[in-house]
Parts: sequence; structure tokens; C-alpha cells
Amino acid sequence: MDFISQKTSPNSSEIIYIPFWKGKEAKVEEACDNSSFKNEYNAPIKVGDFKGKEGEILILYPSKGIRIGLVGLGEKDKITTEKLRRIYSNVTKSAINKKIKEITVLVPTISHLLEEATINGISEGLLLANYHYLLLKNDSIKEEKPTLVQVVHLIGASKKQLSLAQKNQVVAQAVYFTRDLVNGNADDVTPQHLCEVAKELAKDYPKIKTKILDKKQIEKEKMGLILAVNKGSPRDPALILMEYRGNPKSKELTAIVGKGITFDTGGLNLKPHGSMDTMKCDMGGAGVVFGTMKALASLGLKVNVIGVVPTTENSIDGNSYKPGDVYKSFLGKTIEIVDTDAEGRLVLADALAYTVQNYKPSQIIDFATLTGAIQIALGSEASGLFSNNDALANSLMRSGSETFERLWRMPMYEEYRDLLKSDIADMKNVGGRPGGAISAAHFLQEFVNKTPWAHCDIAATAFLSEGKRYLPKYATGVGVRLMTDFFENL
Repeated sequence: MDFISQKTSPNSSEIIYIPFWKGKEAKVEEACDNSSFKNEYNAPIKVGDFKGKEGEILILYPSKGIRIGLVGLGEKDKITTEKLRRIYSNVTKSAINKKIKEITVLVPTISHLLEEATINGISEGLLLANYHYLLLKNDSIKEEKPTLVQVVHLIGASKKQLSLAQKNQVVAQAVYFTRDLVNGNADDVTPQHLCEVAKELAKDYPKIKTKILDKKQIEKEKMGLILAVNKGSPRDPALILMEYRGNPKSKELTAIVGKGITFDTGGLNLKPHGSMDTMKCDMGGAGVVFGTMKALASLGLKVNVIGVVPTTENSIDGNSYKPGDVYKSFLGKTIEIVDTDAEGRLVLADALAYTVQNYKPSQIIDFATLTGAIQIALGSEASGLFSNNDALANSLMRSGSETFERLWRMPMYEEYRDLLKSDIADMKNVGGRPGGAISAAHFLQEFVNKTPWAHCDIAATAFLSEGKRYLPKYATGVGVRLMTDFFENL
């Protein structure tokens, strides 16, 4: 989707969308009032077919000229950036439904919102809904392939607003990139495939340098937890390191670490029926890292970031790592395996410790589809945030609020750490069902030393069983916009 600014009426697009406020009778936004269309939209308003309700769309077919889309903004004093996202995602959906590739949008002037907030809501809503995952379809789309919106003409947008819309388009491309990775077949999106994706990013963006530790190097580094999880898989593990130096004069370095389990059977603690068919999404944290690195490099942000992805399958065979056995981590801590289906924290533990020891980051943030417990606690409307540093947590929560990729900070009381005590090892990998997301975070905290750290559990937000608002069914790409905003304001 490309954004083009126009100051006058459209001449080439196939539909023009005009915004209206809800009232006793829908009222066109003053900045978008255009007498040439009044005769067309007055009739449906007079008879009550269109009331300007929030997210309401009515398509009109004048006898001459282009189609007209009436867009309901709801009550004027209640409009927000997030409401604009939801409203204008309906605009995209209506255009896709009508197979319209080029549209014109009249940009309203909303007095109580900054122009940046207005265009962010409009453009992000248009962009985030403009997605289909079609790579695995064949015969079913030969006759009627879905159409996406390709061009948006913005009437009334300032130069600053046009620039912001185009920036949001770049970020959306990174979101699509993440969605595609997470939606792909587990037999295609393997650890080896993720390694190739990391190499391609380095080819495409000179400021990204990629380094990959293969199985032999992981063995040499004594990352026993990654190796344990990998034991049942015919595919080798890898530790992917992507370094972006956007501000080489600065010594500040932020590490983002993403869980890269490309398929999770649960291992010998095999997942029950109905719990395994979505487990290609278990590399959703890795998807956040890849998408964020792409966004940072595309925008040329002046920050320094190391993106780290420990990746393997958690498969099952005669070699699989065993419940009750003890394995040694990169740090030397010994871990009693209570549940082989709690594998994500194991690979993250070695990756976090390796990153802290070798890169000494100023702060470290990890993303993982880690626990079912976080879904029970928060549902799919927020990701769980755990942190040992208030300033870092507050910055992430601010970005979560700004992008509506919301985070809810969970407690890290020391008593939950006691759940991980083991009789035969330094720690257990599971502390039981009560407070399961919290004890999992405590497990990770053991491997970051005193580095400012935050853990985002996106198990409930990275992959949806049904689409909602501007989020599609399955992979959402959650985390990419959050981290891009975080780094823009770092």
C-alpha cells in the first residue's frame, strides 16, 4: 500500500471515503465537506440508512463518477487514535471486499488530537488490515484471488502527515514479514530457514551483521539447555545473532531475544489432542526479533541493537531429553527437567546468558510464546510484562499504550522463585500450575545477572484463533510496532 497526497478531489481512484460524525443526523467532518458530493450522501442520511456510528461503512453508487464510501467516526468527543485504527481498518476491509485497489481518503481535522495521532490511527488501520496469507493456497484462489489495496490518496494531509503515513507503511511491511514467518509451514520455516532469513537481512541492509552459531559451536560453548531441547529433532539447532549498528558512536546496546521453537510437540510430555496443531507459532518471539530488525534497518533508526534467536524444534524420538533428568546450562546452573513441554525457557536461558556475557548489553528484552498461564491470566487483549527494572518496564508500557500492543506488568515477588527449588539440581524448569507465567519469568531472570531486563509473554497475543479489528486470524505480528516505537523513543 502506497500513500500519495492530494489537495483536490480524486481523479483516478475508484472510491472516495468521506468521514462523518454521529449525531441526531450524521454530519460530515467540516474539513472534508465537499459540495460536489452532498446530493449523493444527503439522501441515505435523511432516511437513516447511515448514522455515522463508529466503524459504520456505507458504499454509494452515483449515476456518474466514482463510488463514495461514507465512514462513521462515532461521537466526536470520544474519538481516539485507537478508534481511528479500528474505523479505518473497516475502510480497507470494505475496499478488499469490493476488489478495489486504489482508494481516496479524506483526512479529517480532529481538534483534540494532534495531527500525528490522527494520521497514525488512519494509516495504521488501513495498513494492518491490508493483509492476506496466500502462500499455501493453490487451486482455491485460481478463480478468485483476493485483492489488496495498493494505493491510497490522502486528501487534506499535510506534508508531515504524509511522511508519517509512509513511515507507518515501512513498519507495516515488517509486521507482514513477521506474520508470514509465523504463518509458514513448520516443515518450511525450520531453524535452517531462519538462519537463511537472517543472512538475507544482512544482504539487504548493510548495517545488519549476521553471525550464526551452528550445533558444533553451540556444543563448544556448552549451551546444554539448547542441546537438550534439540535432542529429539533430526534438524540441528542454531543461535542466530543479528547486530544492527545505527549509532556507532554510542556505547549503548539493547538486546532483543526471541524464542525460536519452530515446532513444539511437547517432547516426551507430549501435548494432548487439540493443543499441537498451532505449534508452528511457537517461534512468534523470533518473529518479533526478525520484524523489528527489518523495521529498524528500513527506517535507519539511530540505535544499536543485537537481535538474538535461539532456534530448534522440540520434537520427539528415542533421543528426546527426559523428564527427571538434569542438564547443565551455559552458565553452569543445573536444571531438573520436570516437563519437556517447558522448553522455551530452556533455550532462552542459554541465549540470554550468552548475550549478557558476550555483548554486555545496556538492557535486554525477550519475547516468547512462553506459557498458557498468561492466556488464563490476561486473555488475548494484552501481553504479560515481567521486569527487574522499573524504567525499562515503564518505557515498554508507554510504547504498548501508544501502539495498542498493550502490556500488563505482572508481579515478580521473590516467593514465586521458591517454586523452582529442586532437590537434585540448582533449579527445576517448572514451578507448577499456580502462577505458572510468573515462575517461568523467574526462571529466565536467573540468566540475566543484574542487566536491566524485561520479558514479554506473547503466548495469547501472537496467534489468534479468530481475527479481530485490524488483526488477522492466526499470526498477528504483535511486538514489532511496539518495539519500533520503543526504539524511536529510546
